[in-house]
Amino acid sequence: MRTTVRARYELAQEDDIRDELTRFVARRLRNGNDEEDIVQETYLRIYRYRQTGTIANLKAFCFSVAQNLINDHFRRLSRMPATCPIEEDFICPMPRIDEALLHRERVEAIVAILKNMPPLRREIFLRRRLDDHPPAVIATDLDMRQSAVEKHVFRAHSDIRQGLAKRKLTGWSRI
Repeated sequence: MRTTVRARYELAQEDDIRDELTRFVARRLRNGNDEEDIVQETYLRIYRYRQTGTIANLKAFCFSVAQNLINDHFRRLSRMPATCPIEEDFICPMPRIDEALLHRERVEAIVAILKNMPPLRREIFLRRRLDDHPPAVIATDLDMRQSAVEKHVFRAHSDIRQGLAKRKLTGWSRI
């Protein structure tokens, strides 16, 4: 009978300590994921210890065990690498969103610049750069000299660079 009364007293004492112990662990860890694990491990160790011996001051024992578990937790964390290297096949080959938006902005700017270009210059530039026609073929088709075609391509490049510079979209050398 006496052990039942003592067991009930110890259970009531554990309930009183649990909230205080949880706050103690939470203040030291500042990580909600691990605090409940440490409190549970504390009670598990108390249970195991009671199998072999008695505990004179349960509250002091709980806090001592919890502090040791917290120390072990931080020791384990300090041994873990802060970051792990990312494998090359894990890296996404797609451009980042900011790069994609900048690219879209540049394309829209180039389209606007091309629309404002003289029609002959625009046609020569598009045939040379998009269709990859040689200057001699373009010159023959448009009944002009090859040097005039090259000047139109050069001026189109210049117009695009200046237009991008006005919009502060420099750094795009492949035009």
